[in-house]
This record gives sequence, structure tokens and C-alpha cells, in this order.
Amino acid sequence: MSGIASAASSASPQIAVTYQKKPLSWPLAYEDAPWGHPVFKVGDNRLFAMMRLEDGVVHLTVKLTPEEREVARSQPNVRRAAYVGRYGWITAAIADAEQLEPALEWLRESYWLRAPTGVRDAAFGDE
Repeated sequence: MSGIASAASSASPQIAVTYQKKPLSWPLAYEDAPWGHPVFKVGDNRLFAMMRLEDGVVHLTVKLTPEEREVARSQPNVRRAAYVGRYGWITAAIADAEQLEPALEWLRESYWLRAPTGVRDAAFGDE
């Protein structure tokens, strides 16, 4: 496995692997690493998530709607994303299974916002 999953040998390996596999199961999604850590894109090079491992914590950066962003920012592990925060992106620090579920929902929403219209709903049909 490439990217973050290979780097997550001690802390949070299950979380890292979950974040790496889930978006790759959606139509037109693929992984890239232009900055040395995994990013996920859909369609014609449209970024929908970035992921990195730091000090045993998975940091997931995604784009959200204004309403969902407001809810997410109420969580203590969520902050406005560096550089792209002004465009609706947040970064969530995921250290345990309790933080995993909401972050997976944010990942789905980010895919939905960035994916071509014909494939958007695929992220919500895999349950």
C-alpha cells in the first residue's frame, strides 16, 4: 500500500488505511502525492481530500458546505484549513475511532462537492 498507510506503522494504522481505501472505491477517484503525502482527486484533477500522518494523528483536509463546516468547526479536533480554508476547507485531526465516523461523512461530502454531477451520489450508495 502506498502513501500514508505505509507510514502509519505504529499509531492510527486502521484509521489511515480506512481513509485511504474509502475514497478510492468511488467512481473516478484516484490518489496522487504532489506534496509528498496522499491527496485524493476525482475526475479531471479535482482535489477533494488531503491526508497526512503527524505524531500518530491522521490529519484530513476536506471541502464542506457552509452549514456542514459550521457543525464541523464546533468539534475540538477541527480547524480551518491552512491556505485553502477561505474556500470552505477544514482540517480534522483524527486520533481515534470516535472521530472516524464524522470525518468519513465529511470525506463523502467533499467528494460530492467536487465530483462530476453524474457520479456524485456514488459516495453515499456504498453502505
